[in-house]
Amino acid sequence: MTGRAGFSLLAWAGWQLQMPDDWRPLKLSGTPAKGWMMVGDAECAMFSIHWERPKAGALLDGQSWVAGRLRRHGVLPDGAPPAAEYFSACSWARGVQTEEDKQTTYWYGYAAPAELLLGLKINGVLPQAQLAQVTKRVLPTLRTSPADAPSTWAMYDLSFVAPPGFQLEKRHLFAGDVALEFRRGRRESLMLRQVYPGDLALGRRSYERWLAAYPFKQHRRLRSSGQKVEPWQEGLRQGVTGMLRRGRKRLGFPLGGLAPRWTSALAVHDQRLNRLLIAEHMATEETDGSVCAEAIGGMNQPWQEGC
Repeated sequence: MTGRAGFSLLAWAGWQLQMPDDWRPLKLSGTPAKGWMMVGDAECAMFSIHWERPKAGALLDGQSWVAGRLRRHGVLPDGAPPAAEYFSACSWARGVQTEEDKQTTYWYGYAAPAELLLGLKINGVLPQAQLAQVTKRVLPTLRTSPADAPSTWAMYDLSFVAPPGFQLEKRHLFAGDVALEFRRGRRESLMLRQVYPGDLALGRRSYERWLAAYPFKQHRRLRSSGQKVEPWQEGLRQGVTGMLRRGRKRLGFPLGGLAPRWTSALAVHDQRLNRLLIAEHMATEETDGSVCAEAIGGMNQPWQEGC
């Protein structure tokens, strides 16, 4: 999860970067297809990052798109933009006078393997030291992940990895409780969750009750008949113990026989980080817990560069 000392990973919607440990997302809006995030510390915003996935065939020339963004600001590009070697097209403009005593820096890039357009706007009133922190230490770490690869989602010093093809549908971002729900097509879903501190969480609820406490609204309910709950015995990593539940979920009466889903859910206590890690996989075919085990094994892993 952590690369350089004092820095942590921030990753969302196909992009990732490293930033100082005391910086946090301040605002988040949109979807994985199009949205924006504002990042800063307890005193002010440092930058905002915008992303967009163009529709198939809609983007003919990434370099033209990047150049067009700067033309909108009425400026010429500066040389040597940070992270340019990791993007198919990239450019930036520094110190653009947008208001009195406000000089904004703009950075734009297109990553073809990720099918992702990115725009970054640095606060125009930052002191020189903080501006240099963004341009020289944060921006150079910006990377993207290929659209057909596993996706990393990280903030608040925790991270998740979703398998290829799973798209984020819902998010639940609370202090001490972060959950994401992904879907692959219309018949398969994967919910990933971390609750911390883990010992306090398990003091409030047992593993079984945490597995029953799904963080998003559901139309299907778990059937008690055929449900299996057992200790998790396969070793994921040292200091991790947990509980696996398998069964089926059905719609309420009178639709109970329509579109049932097999479900496997795994909750484990990572004692090293003192976090409760939860994953639930639902599909039309019977599940065995392997997708959940892989997802939990990928949580909070050391940061690795994308491409």
